[in-house]
Amino acid sequence: MTKRSLLKGLSAVIVVIVASLLAMILDVQFRYSSKLADSVSNANPAPIAIVLGASVQSSGEPSDALRDRLLVAVDLFKQGKVERVLVSGDDGQFHIDEIRAMRKVLEESGIPSDKILEDGHGYRTYESCKRAVQTFDINSAIVVTQRFHIGRALYLCNRLGMDATGVASDLTSYQRIIFFTARDLAASIEAWWDINVMSPKPPVKYAE
Repeated sequence: MTKRSLLKGLSAVIVVIVASLLAMILDVQFRYSSKLADSVSNANPAPIAIVLGASVQSSGEPSDALRDRLLVAVDLFKQGKVERVLVSGDDGQFHIDEIRAMRKVLEESGIPSDKILEDGHGYRTYESCKRAVQTFDINSAIVVTQRFHIGRALYLCNRLGMDATGVASDLTSYQRIIFFTARDLAASIEAWWDINVMSPKPPVKYAE
């Protein structure tokens, strides 16, 4: 085999790999785009809103992104779009306790404590969606997260057995939005693999 033919073969392999990865990303990001409401007021009612966790500051205060997610969930509740709110994130065993910060914002915003459910084992978006279906028996919900994340969240929740719609929670601008978007596009490949090839194990071992 000549050097030229070897390079052509290698180029063809690279093209196939890139095309495959791009197809995975597009599938994850856009398969359920029709299930994304453009506002809280236009969202179809569901029994529960699922707020996906995000970073918490060392002070225990939620990041801007997490606070925005929680405020949109509050709006959904107060507009009668949902009856309860599930906060799903890290209980502190993986990185930092997101659940405590999430409940605090919801209660301070007027959500009754008995209308808030907690899943402290939602260490990844995959785990949040899987556990919502299998542990909390949720078959219909409104998922709340930022626009850069909502496509992947809807893909995972719907493919794992939930009739999930979404509302984006971009209430403010985010300093690292380009990084967050790029990271989520890369994570879309992992999400596609988790659903279609091999289910992942939770990053933290825990007892039910």
